[in-house]
Amino acid sequence: MLMLGPLEISGILILGFVVSLLVGLTSVGSGALMTPILLLDFSSIVPRLFVVGTSTTQGTVVKFVGSARNYLRKAIKMEYAFIVAITGVPLGIVGAYYSAAFVTWPYFSPALAALLLAVAILILVLTKKNILNHKTNPKVDLRLRLKGAAIGAVVGVIAGLTGISTGSLLVASLMLLMKFPNRMAVGIAVFEGGLILFGATVVQLLLGHVDLTVTGLLIAGGIPGILIGSHFKDRANQTLLGYLIAAVIILESLRTLTSFFFGVTFF
Repeated sequence: MLMLGPLEISGILILGFVVSLLVGLTSVGSGALMTPILLLDFSSIVPRLFVVGTSTTQGTVVKFVGSARNYLRKAIKMEYAFIVAITGVPLGIVGAYYSAAFVTWPYFSPALAALLLAVAILILVLTKKNILNHKTNPKVDLRLRLKGAAIGAVVGVIAGLTGISTGSLLVASLMLLMKFPNRMAVGIAVFEGGLILFGATVVQLLLGHVDLTVTGLLIAGGIPGILIGSHFKDRANQTLLGYLIAAVIILESLRTLTSFFFGVTFF
């Protein structure tokens, strides 16, 4: 295990705080920001094999802290809380089991860049559609449960493999495909995303693919970040923040591609 200096410790704490602050403000972007930054900017500290496990574990803790706050604010109704998780959790576990093989795949970086670009597009769609907020919660019937199961399967596999998409993909699906009101979609997505990541985290810990020191520092910075972000969420300009996070994720996608093709991380 590497001994971390004061600058490295400070950098990890700040990374955890900033990423979690943005998640608290917008409920999207945790893995989509954390995974590529760990891969590109902290490769001397976090081995490639540990990137997904570290990102997933940090995301699990932060999302559960955010979920507790959303529950207290009545942004989660339990009758909807497990619609996606019923398939998302087991397939997240399967994805986590194969994540080591995926991370060491020669074309992992371009695959990650493509996924980041897709996430950025989803965030842009969400930002633009935000004005089309549904007013009532959908009825829980067989059709809704089947939709939720299908969405959970896709999100679970992607999240298990990469630590990405439990926020943006879930929120987009709940709003656009399942017609949840914005606030309810966000609350459910944070909670169910935490459940999916929890299953994946257990697998990563059992496999030994989590850097516990870095994860602890990310969580130490992340908990105050998500609490502050959640507190100011309703006062923040969601449109501006949505475009900002999408732009940052697109930038990370480009950085991942330049690193793969040219061996150098630009900007």
